[in-house]
Amino acid sequence: MGAMKGRGGKASETSGAQTLLRGLWLMECVADGVHDLPGLAQALGLSRSTAHRILSALVRQGYLRREPRKGYFLGPKLIRLGFKAYEELSLPALARPHLEALRDATKETVHLAVLDGKEVVYIDKVPGKRELLLASQIGSRFPAQSTALGKALLAFLPEERWAMAFTPGLKRTPNTLSDFARFREELLATRARGYALDLEENEPGVRCVAAPIFNGRGEPVAAVSVSTAAVYLDEERLPEVAAEVVKTAQRISRELGG
Repeated sequence: MGAMKGRGGKASETSGAQTLLRGLWLMECVADGVHDLPGLAQALGLSRSTAHRILSALVRQGYLRREPRKGYFLGPKLIRLGFKAYEELSLPALARPHLEALRDATKETVHLAVLDGKEVVYIDKVPGKRELLLASQIGSRFPAQSTALGKALLAFLPEERWAMAFTPGLKRTPNTLSDFARFREELLATRARGYALDLEENEPGVRCVAAPIFNGRGEPVAAVSVSTAAVYLDEERLPEVAAEVVKTAQRISRELGG
């Protein structure tokens, strides 16, 4: 009896795997533009009743949706999973060629960072061509409030997040924005122009310009920046570097579906 039960279990597993594969193939056919039941059944060599049974199960679970007189289309659950897959791509690996291109264009140090509460976490760094020693390292954390990276991310989040990320009286340098009214004005300006500035606010003698990276839902998920000594990022050169940073952020955003 035990042997018979084992064989039945294996047969059941095989049947279940076959049904799963058929469901996946049906979704791929829908994605490729086949929407009607006869066409889907023919594409997989299934009877219409078998195809209809699997399609109905996929509709119930939200993987497909059915429109009367039009057929089957990808459902909301697949769309959500697709966005999740984009987000789980290794962002540093995806962004690295763009970061290196930005470094080559500007000759300056380039950073990639994400927001974690009130701080930004540096997840990649491409050293510049100048012999400058910057405090940042991969894994470093700095207040979002005092960095261009942090301000670039916060500016495109809901305003209620701004106060949560702000520490009254914070003074990493004499230039750190420690008054919330001024901080809010700077975030509004950042949102309007599309990039953020750190004018020696986090590290004495160092200036940065950063722009946000968006995912497929239009949410800021990371930021890219150029950092260098203040003498190399004066008022004359700053717009040119900012334009390069914004273009780089836009290219990475497009790869994320943004």
